Amino acid sequence: MKLFEVKIFHILTVVLLTSEATLRPIESDRYHNYDSLTQLLHEYATAYPHITQLFSVGQSVENRELWVMRITDNPDMQEPGEPMFKYVANMHGNEAVGREIVIYLIQYLCDSYGRDDRISGLVNSTDIYIMPSMNPDGFEHAIIRDCEGVTGRNNADNVDLNRDFPDQFDAQPRSRPRQLETEALINWITSNSFVLSANLHGGSLVANYPYDNTASHLNNGSYSRSPDDDIFRELALVYSRSHSTMHLGRGCPQYSESFPNGITNGAQWYDVPGGMQDYNYLHSNCFEVTFELSCCKYPQVDNLPTEWNNNREALIAFIEQVHRGVSGFVTDINGQPIPNATIQVHGIDHTVKSASFGDYWRLLVAGTYTLTVTADGYEPRTVSGVIVTNSTGTMINFTLHREPTHQDNFSHHSNEELKEFLQSYATSYSSITRLYSIGKSVEGIDLWVMEISDNPGIHELGEPEFKYIANMHGNEVTGRETLLLLIQYLCENYGGVTNVTQLIDNTRIHIMPTMNPDGYSKAHEGDKSGYVGRSNANNADLNRDFPDRLNRNKKSRQPETKAVIKWLKEYPFVLSANLHNGALVANYPYDSTDSRNTLSRPAYSRCPDDDIFQQVSLVYSMAHPRMHLGESCPNMVESFPNGITNGADWYSIVGGMQDYNYVETNCFEITIEQGCQKFPWASQLHEIWEENRGALLRFIQEVHRGVKGFVKDANGVPVLNAKIMVVGRDHDITATAEGEYWRLLVPGDYQLLVSAPGYHSQLIQNVSVSDGDAVQVNFTLIASSAARSASSRVKVYILGSLAVVIILALVVMSMIVVHRRGYRLSQLHKRCLPPYPCFSNTSDDDSLLKDTDF
Repeated sequence: MKLFEVKIFHILTVVLLTSEATLRPIESDRYHNYDSLTQLLHEYATAYPHITQLFSVGQSVENRELWVMRITDNPDMQEPGEPMFKYVANMHGNEAVGREIVIYLIQYLCDSYGRDDRISGLVNSTDIYIMPSMNPDGFEHAIIRDCEGVTGRNNADNVDLNRDFPDQFDAQPRSRPRQLETEALINWITSNSFVLSANLHGGSLVANYPYDNTASHLNNGSYSRSPDDDIFRELALVYSRSHSTMHLGRGCPQYSESFPNGITNGAQWYDVPGGMQDYNYLHSNCFEVTFELSCCKYPQVDNLPTEWNNNREALIAFIEQVHRGVSGFVTDINGQPIPNATIQVHGIDHTVKSASFGDYWRLLVAGTYTLTVTADGYEPRTVSGVIVTNSTGTMINFTLHREPTHQDNFSHHSNEELKEFLQSYATSYSSITRLYSIGKSVEGIDLWVMEISDNPGIHELGEPEFKYIANMHGNEVTGRETLLLLIQYLCENYGGVTNVTQLIDNTRIHIMPTMNPDGYSKAHEGDKSGYVGRSNANNADLNRDFPDRLNRNKKSRQPETKAVIKWLKEYPFVLSANLHNGALVANYPYDSTDSRNTLSRPAYSRCPDDDIFQQVSLVYSMAHPRMHLGESCPNMVESFPNGITNGADWYSIVGGMQDYNYVETNCFEITIEQGCQKFPWASQLHEIWEENRGALLRFIQEVHRGVKGFVKDANGVPVLNAKIMVVGRDHDITATAEGEYWRLLVPGDYQLLVSAPGYHSQLIQNVSVSDGDAVQVNFTLIASSAARSASSRVKVYILGSLAVVIILALVVMSMIVVHRRGYRLSQLHKRCLPPYPCFSNTSDDDSLLKDTDF
């Protein structure tokens, strides 16, 4: 039966009344299929542009949009301190009640705004996101009045989306890739600071809270307690008690089940591995609960007004819970926000992170708490006696102070002063540093590099190598000075600051403060946008001097360029950044377009790894207090959304260093423009360092994301020249001589293919990459039959050659024996000729002959 093949339509109207006016009715005479849903959402987005924003977070398998309606008083911006809330419905396509009631909720919130004080206050203080259908494909195949069936439950690939998320108890490789809908939700969840959420289902009548499963995956009856079990129980009770019947706990008669107070722990009901609510809690700041709204999954149309009336108050009351607990801001002593600060409640083993404005929200039940906030490079701050009530949230702001270090060098360093600085730190911190030069500039100045590692001078197996390069343009000096300060910070805080110690222990870091010392010596302090000192001593722009991927700049290379190229081939760099000035943006490959015209117009030039380049660029931008705002410099007209840009989309350059790194080596490099002024005054350096310090550290950590491992043969010997390919990406990397590899990737599921001359290729499917540390995947390659045959032929050839040599040696030795015997006989014969008498005694003659024997 098709969706609307119903013999009788009950055209009912739910009239919404407020104290001030009668609102327009919500039509509940039908279910909204994909087309009618899309039309309705667009109509409301058009009718209420001041409080709504309609967007899609991705597409389903059958290319339907996953629509989200955002409802808040300033939909075009993210307001500091305003919590984010979301409803997701119709994850199972045949569970249709949640889909319809959140459609009604969208209408109710929009139509009531400005008329109802409660709704207006909620919209003004909350950033609300509503997704009516996570599985629009399944809904299109579901059957109305099917109360207990499964038709339409799964997506178009026949996958249950609520078993498709990464699971805390399942570390085994996946047998299939994650679904498009799941990937879209994962990206949406992890890229936003949601505080509270609900996932709306059907087929029972209960509020279900984490955890949804256990390590043993028992079918039922095993309570799986999360660290926040008490607040999850209260959140579930808020919905249940506000629902017309859920709080009675009767469950559904067809299943003979009951739930005290209408709530249950998920795993105690039944085990759900790969569920969305656990993923929210474990991988983001968001606390999510699952609501089962009706015993019939897809009831007939005339049930919808009753379902709306049953759930309306509960839906509103649950959104209001986003404001409970503790919230506030984490800032430094200058009032600058500190994102990614960790908020720990003593006695609860679960933390949340501060968002981009330093704002945080921590849901808690009523009580008295102690909170500790930590952030990289700052002293921890603890506040005790924090009182939380059930009525309104408690605001606690944290101001963090920098961890103490030695006197910072906030001054410009000449080339000689730079050398002395590096030598001083290399001497004082010899256990973690090594100072070396990769070559000389045109004028003979060393191109110094400071290596910082727990084993300097040694490449440790499996440890990735990272580099920073600055001052490529001699008059762009911010990077030069911030890298000197970074060297100082890393050295002085090793062993004292946990994150610094871990970074140095697990990463081999190379820092080149200046690639163009000759240009620097000609530049002058205070230069805002000039060119004096930009080029090297041969008046060459070093960022136009590298071999181009389309071979458009054939020419002899500058000494500095040659030195860097040689350096790149000597070390297995994985990630890098080139620090510049003149803008405030993180710029990623490609830097040039595909046009043969070297002066082509700007156009987005997408490399095969565009997604990971965007991700690492965003890491720097978001960790910078201003870059992520996308503001343009006073002398520029450009603006950069989120503070990042594709290089060629900004302007195209040929012969840039970041493209060369990506195309010719294993290294992924971006270019970071650290500020609008090229050569700022020394008095500005302190502020510049404070703005970039956290971002510089955070960017280094990105070298540990993606996939890593070893490629060896069956005997455990590293395979030379092994190529690691990500299926679907036209960019390979090469394993090192020790068989190591590192492959940067964004979270997702991948197939990895490794090949090497003389070996059978190996494909590993369903490699799941998370947002955390790189997953290790090792490869064992088997020599091909042709290679083994060739090896056998080589062995036969060698043995045959050796036999020939031995035979020839024996022949030569035999000839020598014969020759020597002939010589001795001739000598004997001479002794018998006149005037020499012949001896009758032959003993001497016999000994003479014996001397020739071997």
